Amino acid sequence: MKKLICFLGFITVGLLHAQSVENPFTLNGYINSDTGTVRLILTGDSSNYPPIHFLTIGKVKNGQFSFNGVLSYPLSFRLLFLGNKEYVSDLFYIDAGVQTIRCHVDSIREIPDMNNATMQELYQFKQHHYTPQTIQAYTKKHPDSYMAMWQLVRMLSFNYNPNLDTAYAYLSDAVKMSYTGARLVEKLKAASVLSLHHVFPNLTLLDRSNYPTKLFTDEKSKHYTLIDFWFSHCNPCIGQFPQFKQIYQKYKNVNFDMIGISIDDNENIINWQKVIDEHQLPWKQLLDKNGVQAYKLAIATYPRNFLLDNNHVIIQKDITPEALNSFLAEKMHEQKSSFSNVP
Repeated sequence: MKKLICFLGFITVGLLHAQSVENPFTLNGYINSDTGTVRLILTGDSSNYPPIHFLTIGKVKNGQFSFNGVLSYPLSFRLLFLGNKEYVSDLFYIDAGVQTIRCHVDSIREIPDMNNATMQELYQFKQHHYTPQTIQAYTKKHPDSYMAMWQLVRMLSFNYNPNLDTAYAYLSDAVKMSYTGARLVEKLKAASVLSLHHVFPNLTLLDRSNYPTKLFTDEKSKHYTLIDFWFSHCNPCIGQFPQFKQIYQKYKNVNFDMIGISIDDNENIINWQKVIDEHQLPWKQLLDKNGVQAYKLAIATYPRNFLLDNNHVIIQKDITPEALNSFLAEKMHEQKSSFSNVP
């Protein structure tokens, strides 16, 4: 089953103050549409980016557009085109100097054709299947690579792996001291808390009556508990609810529980309550208002879930409803078999 993910932090900002040594850039764009609007959108969590002090919205005229400004190191973007069609590119890097980008509105999430040094590095890197182990080897060989730093950011947004820590350690001081590099090490430390075989933290959240509530009320819980992070405008999150409801009803009386944690902000609390009621979600629902706790734990993509044992130890992450159903069926079968063998 293909995992669907909601990304937070796609924003467009302009004319903010600079940081560190800056170099000018010009990005000349070509697209097969005479008119329209183009936007540079961030590739994931906006907290990974330094203040952006150039305009990120432009107009297409006769199939051409342009962005210019200054930056301290290569930055990762996607390009959104709105015109006779809607187009979103795969990620690319803007570097110092003059560079061109070529896009085709009929393509789907392509890596645009670009001619700067960081993109040439990305093209070479993309030829190999990369994993936490291969990115570790890459940063050891290329410690000055900002492209590798951004790849670590991207990989961490999907899942934490201890090899990412080692990969980060190989990066040069200049890369580590960049705005993104400094934020990355903070997120690696936070994400390690939620790695496999670690105890899930007993967060203090809000219940539906706005009262502070501990995530766990006892030292031990049922045999298995699924912690599900979501928010009320995340369609992939909500799309899993029917299957989770079936699983919950099937196993809730045989040592399985679920707890939903929403990251909705103040403006969407009513909508959060509405989604719970419309879908008649029977498991406990708590609110991490504005995603404060999720942010501290480096959770940036949704849905995210964590399957815990009765000691609140994380035994699986991002398990699909199908895999969860199979897992519980197998465990309950083993439990029944052990009882049947008792003399």
